Formats: sequence, structure tokens, C-alpha cells
Amino acid sequence: MFRSALLVADALRVVFLLPRVELRRFREGPGPLVDELRARGRQSRCRSETERADLQRVIGLVDRILPGKPSCYRRALLEIGLDAGAAEETLHMGIRVPGGPRSGHVWLGDRATPGIAYDAQFDI
Repeated sequence: MFRSALLVADALRVVFLLPRVELRRFREGPGPLVDELRARGRQSRCRSETERADLQRVIGLVDRILPGKPSCYRRALLEIGLDAGAAEETLHMGIRVPGGPRSGHVWLGDRATPGIAYDAQFDI
């Protein structure tokens, strides 16, 4: 019962933070937004591996039901803003030439997709 209550609380946190992330990710570069979300995330608790995986699942579920295509950038930003451990991890942005829709990927820490190489990578 306790775990399900935490999942519901996480879902509410995601839904609360989502409008701010959505507005700002389209209006500004990642630097200022990531800085703000890191400050917010550092005030959150640091989760266990299981709790963090649960948060990632909740974020993924919300991401999938939003209009448009799922967004790894949105998911990473939400995680940074909601978990103290994620707030301390490097945000990686990999881009493949020639660019265009779906030509890149964003991930936290060491969770890169194995076997995929990027022509350019930015770390924040």
C-alpha cells in the first residue's frame, strides 16, 4: 500500500512540474532550465534505486500519454527536477547528422543507449 501511495504522489509531482518544463523547453536553451530544475531537484529527497526506477516509470507513462511523440528531453528534465540524485547527474545531448526530427537523444548519467554513436554530444 505504501509503494502505491508513493507512486500516486510522484504522478502528482510530475503533473505539477510538467507545464513549467513544457513551456520553458521550447522557449529557451537547456542551460537556464537545467540550472533551475537542478536547484529544485536538490531540494527533493534522494531516492533508492527502486524508488528512482518507479519515478522513471511514472514519468515515462505521463510522457507517453501527452499529445505528440514521447520526448527523452522532457523525461530527463522532469527527473532532474524531482530527484536529488538525478539533479547531480550530467545531462547528455547526442545529435546525429544531418539533423531533423528524432535525430538525437538525451539521457542522464551513464544511461546511454549502447551501440549508438552521435556525431556531436553536449554535456550539461
